[in-house]
Amino acid sequence: MFLEMSKKNDSERGGWIYRGFRNYVIFINSLYYPKIYSIGVENLPKPGEPTLLVGNHQNCLNDPLNTEIVIKDRKPYCMVRSDVFKNKLFCTLLDGLGLLPVSRLGFEGKAAMAGNDKTFEVARRVLSEGKTLMLFPESGHQDKRWLGYFSLAYLKLAFEAAETAHFEKEIYIQPFAHHYEEYFHPRYDMMVQFGTPIALSPYYAKYKEKPRTTIREVNALVEKQIGDMMLNITDLDNYTAIDYLRSSEFGREYARKDGRNPNYVVDKLASDKQLFAALEAAKAKAPEAMDNIYRNAREVDTETRRLGMRDWVLAKRPGMGNLMARLIVLLVTLPLFISGLALTWPVFLVPKFFHRLKINGAIDPMFISSFNVGSMALVTFPLCCFIPALVMLCCGNWLGAIGHVISFVLMVLFVIYYQRWFAKFRGVWNFHFADKKAIAALTAKRDRLFNELKKHLYNIG
Repeated sequence: MFLEMSKKNDSERGGWIYRGFRNYVIFINSLYYPKIYSIGVENLPKPGEPTLLVGNHQNCLNDPLNTEIVIKDRKPYCMVRSDVFKNKLFCTLLDGLGLLPVSRLGFEGKAAMAGNDKTFEVARRVLSEGKTLMLFPESGHQDKRWLGYFSLAYLKLAFEAAETAHFEKEIYIQPFAHHYEEYFHPRYDMMVQFGTPIALSPYYAKYKEKPRTTIREVNALVEKQIGDMMLNITDLDNYTAIDYLRSSEFGREYARKDGRNPNYVVDKLASDKQLFAALEAAKAKAPEAMDNIYRNAREVDTETRRLGMRDWVLAKRPGMGNLMARLIVLLVTLPLFISGLALTWPVFLVPKFFHRLKINGAIDPMFISSFNVGSMALVTFPLCCFIPALVMLCCGNWLGAIGHVISFVLMVLFVIYYQRWFAKFRGVWNFHFADKKAIAALTAKRDRLFNELKKHLYNIG
């Protein structure tokens, strides 16, 4: 079915289904992400040149959606997990969006793998006809900021597409990488960065003689580019400690020290990469001392969360005046929050149902933001925002329709920020009224930790 259907909507910018959905997703994503930064888009091969987009997989459905948003001059086809194609009516929409089903041995099972042949046939045709295909060779998304192991099937597919064209057509591998400021909550920035495209034609002759060796050689180049563009914390044994250090006030100070803005996701990514490199160098020089630092970092992080705070509270140590000012703001705006929540509650309640769904037998927290965006796009905004506005338009109340859409959007944003303000207020409250002895001990341990770390990273003391 997909082979026949994919011959439709094959224009470079896609058919009306794709263009309409892309614009709609841009609107929804602008509510979820304040800013999506695109770096290196000019590196992309020109439209009409066969291009295989290859990226890291950090955030489920949001990865391909965000990539398609920043690519404006073409319609990328994308390989996705086959279990989303179970509904035949839904298949028409997915095909119109350029999505192609792929079964994975470790997830959908061996029996489902037979359906991949037709998908790969479509994918080879997409490339050989000069279109753009996107896939994620890690096969599954990661739950940490690191680059997983690549399945080499993507390069086999690319070289087979070249072979279909008798090795007379250039095919490009375009590495790209995602970086999310925050995985699980709305109103945090993200970025997509594109590297240097790799032309396969210089490898055609070698591929004919030694296909496996050639594929491994090209894959090493692709992995290197993607790993360099992202925050690739390869020390998984100490991942929790490193992630705490980079996201703590220490990590923010580290960025400022080099003249970078820790509130600008592009700067913070560059600083985090540099910090991890410095931590690795310090570990190589003083492994026992760094093991002790990492152990203390994990303990400080765990205790901070147990006491209901985040590191910024311990860093700023806000006084009672700060607490009272936060309380007054929350109380003054409470009626607006209640009225806003009464209007928009499905936007916040519906995703919680999906968050409890088991994926491959377990609850996967990395689906949270995908469920948040997906439920907004497919359920809550159509039902609660657009359909009521459409009814008002049909009744001739165009002013009411516009007012409803605007007020609904503004209330969604206000409720999101109010919840964040309340969470910060609660952290400051706990700082003043939780176990004072435990907080004092934690603060002292945190200060010792950061001072000891500075000695190793800054060569002082």
